[in-house]
Formats: sequence, structure tokens, C-alpha cells
Amino acid sequence: MYNLASKLLAPLFDPLTLAILLAACALLLWKRRRTAVRLSIASLALLLVFTSSFVAGALVHSLEDQYRDPGMDVPAAQAIVVLGGTIHMPSAQHHLTGLTESSDRLLVAFRLYRAGKAPLVFCSGGNNPIGNQAGKTPESTWMAGLLAEWDIPPAAIQIESGSINTRENATRSYQALAPRGIRRILLVTSAMHMPRAAGAFRKAGFEVTAVPADFRSGWGESTTLEKLQPSANNLVNCDAALHEWLGIVIYRLRGWM
Repeated sequence: MYNLASKLLAPLFDPLTLAILLAACALLLWKRRRTAVRLSIASLALLLVFTSSFVAGALVHSLEDQYRDPGMDVPAAQAIVVLGGTIHMPSAQHHLTGLTESSDRLLVAFRLYRAGKAPLVFCSGGNNPIGNQAGKTPESTWMAGLLAEWDIPPAAIQIESGSINTRENATRSYQALAPRGIRRILLVTSAMHMPRAAGAFRKAGFEVTAVPADFRSGWGESTTLEKLQPSANNLVNCDAALHEWLGIVIYRLRGWM
């Protein structure tokens, strides 16, 4: 039920979706001139706010600054747990995996292993039954295959292929690793996702050292002109940050973190 609800309700918190809905309502109510004008202004204002680099920057930093980038300066652990959402899986048009914007997760996990920070890389991620990947090879299998391409020994890679959200990443990983005495982990996921993920994995019973990846901030200062210009990328960042804050609220209310 949570999986279905999250898929149906999440778009309603997307600023672009809300702006389009307001504009559509303004169009439908065009005979009520005053109401239509107010709705149009609200739609435009929403877009201006969430395409602003100031708003996007504040939202991104509110999440990413909770766990700063430690580089390789982290303590050794028993396992590196890397979450899915990192690759394009093969399709009818493309026969090999491809890297997504969040593929830094796999890169960081690879670097941690090569630095000797843990003897095991544990890939967590299945295919959501709501979507076109249902019934196909799970994402964690493809993640493991890519790590093997990068010369990590197959014996040092394990997968969990049944999870479809962050809470299940945590609980299913614990079910797989805890019986073997593995509780101290290096958790790798996107920086904006880390507050929710770290909370869920600690709630599951792990001792977590957070190693965030896929940072959207901190890669160089924008010019004043760039900061003032509306940007579609800012809209994307705002949407992702709002999604995470909504997830954090829901996880806390449900006691999942």
C-alpha cells in the first residue's frame, strides 16, 4: 500500500506538476477573470520560486550538509552497503548497463573497497513491481556485474534483490548480514538521500558510517548572473529535495527512522 501511495501521491508535491495544475485550472476558469488571473499568477510565482538557484541551493544544502563528504577518511567496517538507483538497466534498445547521474554511489563503493575499508560490497536494490522493470533481472544483480567489471572479486560482492524502497533496503540488508555478525557498515547513497537512509539503517540495527555520494552542491560557485537566472536544473533539484523531506516526514511518523 505504501509503495502504491508513494507512486501516486509523490507527483502532487512536484512544483512543476502543481504549476501546471494551477495553469490548467486558470484556463478552465477563464470566464471568472479574477480567479483565473490569481491562479495564473500563482502558477508563475511557483515556477519562479522553484527555478531560483537561491531556493534550490537552500533545499539541497538542508539535506547534503547533514552528512559532509569524508572522502576516504572513514573507519574500516565489516561491509560496504551501496543502495540502488545507480544504473540504467539493459533494455530492448540498449543491451548493456549505463551510468545514471547517481552512479557516483557505485564509484564511491568501488573506491572504498579498493582502499581496504571493508572486505565486502553489498548491493541492495530490487525492481519495483509498479513499473516496466517488474519481473526482470533485479538492479542489484546488474550493480554487482558492473563492480565485477571493475575488477572487484565476485566473492567480495553480494546482493539483496528484493527491496523496493529505502526501508526495505535497510531491513532486508539487516536480515542478510546480521546473522553473519555484520553490523558495522559503510553506507553509500546519494548525499540528499543519506539523512533518510542512515536513519532507516540505524533503525534496522546497523552501526552506520555514512559515506555520501552524488553531491549536487559544492562543485564550484555560480556567477551572480547564473544565480539570478531561472533554471530547469534548479527545478529538478527542488523536486528531489522536496521528495526527500516528504520521505523523512513519513518515515519519522511511521517510526522507520
